[in-house]
Amino acid sequence: MYHFSAVINATFEEAIALVTEALKQEGFGVLTEIDAQAAFKKKLDVDFRPYCILGACHPSIAYQMLQTDDKAGVLYPCNVVVQQHEDGRVEVSAIDPLAMFLMLHSPKAKEIALMASEKMQAVITHLQNAQCVAA
Repeated sequence: MYHFSAVINATFEEAIALVTEALKQEGFGVLTEIDAQAAFKKKLDVDFRPYCILGACHPSIAYQMLQTDDKAGVLYPCNVVVQQHEDGRVEVSAIDPLAMFLMLHSPKAKEIALMASEKMQAVITHLQNAQCVAA
């Protein structure tokens, strides 16, 4: 699988804040935020559900990966999607960095990607655990 996902009990706006905090807890920062709903309305004049793409970066991991392969930056950032489905469910999906970096043929790159993958899995776990506490 190329992503980790969880449906969480939060509004769309709350989910973005929760994801940003969970990313921060694992050392990631949000570099970009794309509001797909607004972009599709502006560029295509179509209505789309609330859908936000957060471009996350873990500076230490990014630096290590670029030390291993100077072209690895084409694969950055690690995207996390927050979307509200038509039935109201809010889902968070995050790229699995291990899947993203599989094309690099370096044992060191795979080691770094595994570390990034574990951190991204932890982000989803933080969200799921927050839901258990809040429930």
